[in-house]
Amino acid sequence: MDVLIGGVSQPVTITRKRMKNINLRISKDGTIQISCPHYASEAEIKRLIYMNEAWILEQQLRRKQENEINREGVNGPVLYWLGEKKYVRYLPAKRDSLTVDGDILTFYLKEETDERIEQTFRKAAAKEILRLAEERRGAWDALICHAHGLPLPEITMRYMTSRWGVCYPRKAKITLSTRLIHYPVECMEYVLLHEYAHFLVQNHSPAFYAVIAQYMPDYKERRKRLK
Repeated sequence: MDVLIGGVSQPVTITRKRMKNINLRISKDGTIQISCPHYASEAEIKRLIYMNEAWILEQQLRRKQENEINREGVNGPVLYWLGEKKYVRYLPAKRDSLTVDGDILTFYLKEETDERIEQTFRKAAAKEILRLAEERRGAWDALICHAHGLPLPEITMRYMTSRWGVCYPRKAKITLSTRLIHYPVECMEYVLLHEYAHFLVQNHSPAFYAVIAQYMPDYKERRKRLK
């Protein structure tokens, strides 16, 4: 089924299942997706979609911006590195690597394939975010770990799409997402403190955010940039 949204004809993906209501969502690629009962008519589905046209356009714009920001070098010509727009170029080399020089980000590749580009980007991102985290962990090691008799955590990196960071209190371990490379350093600093705070409060209660606010009064502004 196609619908006219924002003056443009768009396809709608419909999944029928055992349920009572019609649910509308926008996928990561901006596609309109409907989950609905088997008996729901196309007229009912279209009515729901057109009632939410403004919301759909807003969500599609947000998805487009997210996809632009989180691009990992494949198909260039632009990507974001620590919140700054970089222009991408690809050069042949004997070993895969990535360099950042001013507003130019250069991939040196044995073969220019999407897989190599992604792997090279994520490896460089992990190295840079880990370097920045290690530079900034001293305050939290002192104020949170030493002050409460807790062991200093190991910080590791992993590509994650649904979370910015994970804390494992029993293992004394913090894992950060390499996707933080796309955002300003202030965002990584917030995520790092967020995970350290879980050593003191292992939930997201008001007490947890009170810990963060104590050490980072502007955390809400930093967090907002990640949404």
